[in-house]
Amino acid sequence: MKKRKSSALSLATILFFLIAAAIYFFAQPGESVPSGVSPVAPSASSPVLSDLPDDADGLRVIYIDVSQGDSALILTPDGKAMLIDAGETTAKNKVADVLEEYGVTTLDMLVATHPHSDHIGGMQYIVEHFQIEQVCLPSVSHTSKGYENLLFAIQNKKIPALEAKAGKSFELGSEVRCEILAPVQEEYENLNDYSAVIRVCFGETSFLFTGDAEALSEAEILENTSDSVRSTVLKVGHHGSKTSSSDAFIRAVSPEAAVISCASENSYGHPHTETLETLARYRVTIYRTDELGDILAYSDGESVRFAKPGTASTPASDKIDTVYITASGKSYHRKGCQYYSDQSISLTIEEAKNLGYHACTKCIQN
Repeated sequence: MKKRKSSALSLATILFFLIAAAIYFFAQPGESVPSGVSPVAPSASSPVLSDLPDDADGLRVIYIDVSQGDSALILTPDGKAMLIDAGETTAKNKVADVLEEYGVTTLDMLVATHPHSDHIGGMQYIVEHFQIEQVCLPSVSHTSKGYENLLFAIQNKKIPALEAKAGKSFELGSEVRCEILAPVQEEYENLNDYSAVIRVCFGETSFLFTGDAEALSEAEILENTSDSVRSTVLKVGHHGSKTSSSDAFIRAVSPEAAVISCASENSYGHPHTETLETLARYRVTIYRTDELGDILAYSDGESVRFAKPGTASTPASDKIDTVYITASGKSYHRKGCQYYSDQSISLTIEEAKNLGYHACTKCIQN
């Protein structure tokens, strides 16, 4: 019996490497197997604002173009204002200009999602030049000079602080509720996973802000949150990095639109192809600050419209959508599946089907 089992295993291994060799041969220059999102164009169906009056009775969210960083201004129907992050130090004047453009002199809530400079670098300036009613930030020890200066500025102005912790919530005016979904744990190895994740709810619509929360934090949110995390608009985590926006998280959030805040041709390669592929699988319309500049979204409580057209993302076809197979299995998988490993080989869905593989029921939606 042992001999027969060993022989079968050897045959499976040989077959696996033959498949790998065949895919490598056909994927050489001139016969490349591309992966990624199908070519897209501005969406004709994306709801776009048309001459929105200044006194429009709704919620406005301005995703501020701070280059490689994050910053968003939320304005409620009853005149309350919240700023989430403020970009790098070099973006402080840009953020201040946007606040002044919208007539903001007082911030009812200022959120620092986590201590990285591309999120809080410009915040000390905002604290020193605007009236701040309350701040919200995670409990994390971080010794960068910029973060220390921000904490000193908050302390000097005696601004009340709310700890960002899963399960807490606060009201922004009489019609907007803000739910804190993360961080869940007290301590993390990765500073990004301390990110305050906040869901801003207005009527039947909601906006999810994730800071730089990565896959670990996303998984904890899904495990820890009894209520739905579905949101109309998602601010994509970590500027579109492949370390965030897991398939399970995007599926649970099920956003109609996603905003990616990043710099044009940034050195990190944000947004990563893997993230764009995931958003494409769920047909999420994408809005990017590196392409559109400042992005204004408006909610009337029933639906969300944008001031500029986004990019309609559509799933890549079977001929280019990348999946993975293993030596012992007969299913093809997405990266991140429990059956995926570093030894898995990549191929397209079409190739996998032609070889007799079928879709994994755990990681691939039909």
